[in-house]
Amino acid sequence: MKSKSKSTRTLQILASVGAALYLFFIAMTIFYDSYPIFKPFDLKEALLLIFIVGFALAWTNKKMATGVVFMIWNAGIWIDDLYLNRPEMDYSMISAMASCFMLIGAFFLLEWYKTSKETVPSEQKQWKFILRVLLINYAVLYFIVVFSELSVGESVNYFSFPFIIYPLLLLIFLVSFLLSWKREFIVGYIFLFWFAILIYSNIAYSEILHLGGWALFGLPILLQGIFYINNHNKFRLK
Repeated sequence: MKSKSKSTRTLQILASVGAALYLFFIAMTIFYDSYPIFKPFDLKEALLLIFIVGFALAWTNKKMATGVVFMIWNAGIWIDDLYLNRPEMDYSMISAMASCFMLIGAFFLLEWYKTSKETVPSEQKQWKFILRVLLINYAVLYFIVVFSELSVGESVNYFSFPFIIYPLLLLIFLVSFLLSWKREFIVGYIFLFWFAILIYSNIAYSEILHLGGWALFGLPILLQGIFYINNHNKFRLK
């Protein structure tokens, strides 16, 4: 029990540090009159309320609720950045900060998972749980990015070369997502292959680099693939 309370307290402290940075960002935007305070209620204020709820839940030991709320908030931040703020400021750094809360939320869910069973799940089951939670989040963000490019991005024929690489990557990801529930080891290498295509297309084709290859966005998928392979080698080959 001591180790569980210690890990939960660490997550609470990380959430507090992130909350301080988030509120500092809001204070700065209010100072420069770019935050919709005292104006008609909009998504930014709704996201602030969602964040406050998640932060309050973090300190009331509601691990599952905290994790879910932080993940919803992260998705909302990405939607706000890519759909509503994009014409003004392109992609905001706040979405990168929000992704840290997605990770904190995932580990809050892991803490709930460990305490929801009569016996603590094995290390292998804990790894599988957290990797599946993260992959679901990556899939949500991936589709937010895809739909933002289709709705508010540049007019591009995605069936012409080299832009057809984008739907190809999406197809590979979808297949990998479905296979990941039973074939983690194979999916690990597919994700590495997916990331290699992404990086190569950014280097080889200036059109894709100009459009936005999302190389940094692909980094978590690379790490996911590495973790899948490591998880297999650590537990399945014993």
